[in-house]
Amino acid sequence: MSDIQQRGFLSSELEEQKRLARSQFAAQFRACELWSERAVGMLNQLSLDGKAAAFLFAAGFWIRCVRSCQGGILLAEMGMVPDALTLARSAVESLFHAVALVRKPELVQRLVEQDQLEQGKQANGMLAIPTITAHLTPEVRQEIQTMIDSRPEKLRSFGAYEAAKAADLVELYETMYRGFSRSGAHSTLYALNHEFVEEADGSITPNFGPCYDDVPWVLEMLGECLKIGLSRLTVDLT
Repeated sequence: MSDIQQRGFLSSELEEQKRLARSQFAAQFRACELWSERAVGMLNQLSLDGKAAAFLFAAGFWIRCVRSCQGGILLAEMGMVPDALTLARSAVESLFHAVALVRKPELVQRLVEQDQLEQGKQANGMLAIPTITAHLTPEVRQEIQTMIDSRPEKLRSFGAYEAAKAADLVELYETMYRGFSRSGAHSTLYALNHEFVEEADGSITPNFGPCYDDVPWVLEMLGECLKIGLSRLTVDLT
């Protein structure tokens, strides 16, 4: 039994797997990393002092986007394709919000309300579960209830689709975002494609180790996300 079979992705053998992947897909890694380097260069040019909230939040979402893309590159190098797709989805969602805010700064209020909505859902959910409230002091329960009662009555949601629409990036929502959700981020049957291997004798075994089947495509998608972000945000954020 190999060390990878015994230790999975924590195996010391993974370094050799990463080296082989870098060799096999050298052109794809380089192309993607060039966009990453340009994105990081843009981050280094950000001037945040004295900027309005919408600008700061847009910059923050772009930082999240770039970081998620870099994380996806590292996971692709390790042969962790579904996990790379999960980060790719996060990157695209952050891109929607960054571009939406530079195009329509007034959307800051919608983001505030969305945060209040989610906070309220969590608070109501916690207070509804006796096994949770049993661990809360009366003071903490009252604090949570006060927070719930103090929220505005009519809060507007602002999800990924609304952000993509405001950013004029609905095409990416329907392709990348939905695709990455189904194939990586969400618990779907399709996302299980990487989890098993059919052996020559027809038996099924777990596929818990590096798999590089879709790495070129993943790197292309990560590079495309960075490329679009640079084209849509460079002028407004630097």
